[in-house]
Amino acid sequence: MDDQAMAGMGHNAPPPYDPQVVADLETRVRELSEAGKAWLALGAIETEENAEKLNDFLSQARQAHKQIEDHRKKAKQPHLEAGAAVDSAFKALTVPLTEIGTTLKQMLGVFVEAKRVEAERQKAREREEARRKEAEAERLRKEAEEADDAIALARAEEAQKSAKKASKAAAKDAKVNVSSASGGGRTMAERVSYTAKIDGDSNARRAFGFLLADPDSREPLIAEMERLASAARRRKDGPTEINGVNFIENRSIA
Repeated sequence: MDDQAMAGMGHNAPPPYDPQVVADLETRVRELSEAGKAWLALGAIETEENAEKLNDFLSQARQAHKQIEDHRKKAKQPHLEAGAAVDSAFKALTVPLTEIGTTLKQMLGVFVEAKRVEAERQKAREREEARRKEAEAERLRKEAEEADDAIALARAEEAQKSAKKASKAAAKDAKVNVSSASGGGRTMAERVSYTAKIDGDSNARRAFGFLLADPDSREPLIAEMERLASAARRRKDGPTEINGVNFIENRSIA
């Protein structure tokens, strides 16, 4: 098969919808668009007759919109079903890996936690040793100054520098990880994350005060409060007034 024939096969692939249906709907949309322009040209509705006729036109536009959406959903459904079949086939393969991976990561997490605890203990020993060295170096410095021994003083100052360096290293947080035995995997490390939980009204008020004063939290907090207040107002038995909230009345034709 030559290249031209191959190109022709690709270019002749049918669209994933019925072109005639789209063409018919397009004709209807153009008709409605032209009629809509005529209504727009009026600039304003001033008579009951025109209001009723415009209401009829909007009903036709809604019906056309629904018809288009119905055809769109119908044309899309086979593709959704095909996509669902693809997802099902491949997820059947990934689910076992996810499940075993979750369990094995928990096992590895226990090992890493034990490793972290030991590393923290080692850090504590290093900090204690650094404090001892600093105290000893300070003692030697004072003795050298009292004895007016320049050589001993120089040695004491070097000891102080070494002790401060050890103290700085010991002050760093302990870091633990698990490297790859083969070098082909990535190094895994313990990650720390936090999930907030607020118990009781008094704690909620304290947290609210902090978040309201926090520059990064204030706007999202107010936006969420506005959403909740709007939802409360829309409830059948919702409040008509909420302290601190100004309800803005929006009117529309439906």
